[in-house]
This record gives sequence, C-alpha cells and structure tokens, in this order.
Amino acid sequence: MQKLNVGVVGLGLGRHFTAALAASDAVGRIAICDRDERRVARVRTDLPAVAAGYADLDEMLGRESLDAVSIVTPDHLHRPHAELCLRAGCHVLLTKPLATNLQDGRAIVRAAEAGGRKLMVAHERRCRTHIRHVKAMLEAGDLGDIIHVRIDAIQDKRGQFQAAPWYASAEAGRTALVGSGIHEVDLLRHLIARPIESVSAHSNRLGDLDFPKDKTTAALFRFAGGTVGQVTVTYEAHWPKAGVIDDHFRLVGTKGLIVGLRAARDGRDEWEDVPRDREPIVEGVRGCVNAFLDSILNESPVPIDGRDAFASLAACVAADESAATGQPTTPEPSDFT
Repeated sequence: MQKLNVGVVGLGLGRHFTAALAASDAVGRIAICDRDERRVARVRTDLPAVAAGYADLDEMLGRESLDAVSIVTPDHLHRPHAELCLRAGCHVLLTKPLATNLQDGRAIVRAAEAGGRKLMVAHERRCRTHIRHVKAMLEAGDLGDIIHVRIDAIQDKRGQFQAAPWYASAEAGRTALVGSGIHEVDLLRHLIARPIESVSAHSNRLGDLDFPKDKTTAALFRFAGGTVGQVTVTYEAHWPKAGVIDDHFRLVGTKGLIVGLRAARDGRDEWEDVPRDREPIVEGVRGCVNAFLDSILNESPVPIDGRDAFASLAACVAADESAATGQPTTPEPSDFT
C-alpha cells in the first residue's frame, strides 16, 4: 500500500489532525510545524509516530518531501500558508473557514485548481456521527421534505480569547459568523442541499466582551424550494458552571422532526435518540483526515472541496452584509473563474 508523507502546520487544534494522521495506515512520515517549540515538543512526546518537528513552514517544506499538508493555523494566515504549500506541490487539508474574506477564499481555490492539487476544507462537523445519522435520515426520506432548520452557536468566548488572543484581534479579521457561526451555516447547506436564494440578518455588539466586530448575529437563509434555515451565533453567553443545555438544533420536516439529539417520525409514538460521539471534535477531525487521505490515494474527489467551502463562507459574508445594511442580499456564487 502506498504511504503518504504528510505535514501539519499549527498545533493548537492541529494536535487532533496529527493524532488522526498518526492513526492512519495510509501515512508514512509525519512532520509537524509550529512557532511555539513547546507545542512541537509536547506533540512529539505524545505521538512518537511524528518523525520531525519545525518552527518554520518554509523550512519544513524545504527539508521534507511531503505529499500533503494539513493547515490548522489562525484564519487570517490561511491564504499565505495554503499558497505556500500548494506552490510546493502539496495537497492541502485546510481547517475551516476557507478564509476570512471572499478575496482570499477565491485566491486559495484558484491556486489549488491551477496547480492541480486537492484542496479540502475540514468542516469537521459534517463528519460527526450525529450529523451523518441526520443526513442519512434525510436522504432516506424518513423526515420528509425539510421545512425549517435552526442551528445555534450560543457561546461564551472569554476563556478562549484569553488563552488565544489572536481570535479577538483586529488583525484576524473575524466576525462572529465567519469565525464561529460558519460551522452552523455550513451544516444548513449540507443538510438542506439546495442553493441559498436570499439572506437577511441582524447583529449587535451588546455585552462586555472585548471584540472588534459584532458579537451576536441572527441570520435567516431562504433556500431554493422555500426551506428556511436559521443561525444565531453569540460570543456573550454566560453559561453557569453546571454546563450548557443542549438546545442548539431543531429540524422540522413534513414527516417528522429532530430536537437536539432526539428524533420523532410520523407513525412512531416514541422519541428515538440520535447517536453522538463521545469526543465529537476528535471524531469529526478523524473523519475529515481519513476522507482526505482516501481521496489522494484513490485519486477521487474530496468530499468538501474549495468551492463548496467558498459557498459557506459567501453565505456568512452575505449575512454580515445584510446585518450592516439592514437589507436582504444574496451570497456571491462559487462558480467564479
């Protein structure tokens, strides 16, 4: 069996990508890169399969003969890092979002296509067990036609911003929707599987969390055929120490519905549990990594390519524009040349 030489740049969430690569029989040599040498050392200690560690991406690309690189760096660095890896002839698995703006997103997609390299964006929630189960129910017609889907991201970002200040920096260029709510917007697109025709949104900066842009956004997406998708993201939730309440997901169909992690279907009198992973992030990342590796080895399309990811980014950007102008808008199409 052919073995792939793979690199990982960025070892925050990138540690999960490295672990997934280390567990794969498709991978031969693993090299990792992070400016924080302590992170590199910790990951090498935890994962003896890692063959080499670097503090500089240029050095890693110059010294290693890599088939692919997983880029798990801050959002605003996605374009320079992706273009560097693509120029080096590597296939790229890029953490979400594709970019923080449409210009950079288009540039990344064009670079991959011009070089004939695979680009996959790790919208890892698509690969989690409960989403795969819901998608299978929809494809089987168990819930009928989708009427409405609501997915929320009600978050308290204080701890994250303190641990990793780049998230809340002006340089990062994130909005709450592009940086975090894109998870939920991408799931709307994935589950409904129809084009978005119109977007309306409202947002605010209420609360005391220091963040350069709007911290709360509520967006409505009208899909072809009339289905309505709804996403609310906020960074200002004050969850108690007792933990969060699972009230983030609602799907209403013509033959049933899903509330949180429970489903009901016409003709059945009882709720049924939707299976979920014990470690959702780990399982989601593992699913993305394995799909990416399979696509390289089998020379098949990746399941979440650059243009698919661009469509999710464009939907978020359109919602931010609607919130700023007070007017409905439409996302920029992903069939650019």
